[in-house]
Amino acid sequence: MKSKLITSAALVVGLLAVCGSTFAHHGSAVYDTSKVVVLKDVTVTKFVWANPHSIAMFDAKDDKGNVSHWAAEAGSPSALSLIGWTKNSIQPGDVITAYVFQSKTGSPVGRLNKIVLANGTSLKDSALGDQKYDKAE
Repeated sequence: MKSKLITSAALVVGLLAVCGSTFAHHGSAVYDTSKVVVLKDVTVTKFVWANPHSIAMFDAKDDKGNVSHWAAEAGSPSALSLIGWTKNSIQPGDVITAYVFQSKTGSPVGRLNKIVLANGTSLKDSALGDQKYDKAE
């Protein structure tokens, strides 16, 4: 009986340790969520449909034609699939408009807010919903 109690206690402590780091991971403190960066006519280079976050990578050109390589994280595949995404929602070569909460460091990485496909279809990210769209558009 004593060994079952010790085993159960060890299991609870282990789960709490894992869950604590999981909750800490899901913050958005590294992104500037006060404004959305709108990147028009970007070309998708890769889309990773994987846990814990899907990642969209794309190339954006500035007014002078200089290319910057962006990466934006989105929700998990299970969360994204509930709101209309599939692993084939975007493919390399697709031209999209990306709405991104950029890293506070100014580097070309961020949290995806939504994308708009060439046909006008809008796909939101599961984590931040409809926040901030009006300020960006």
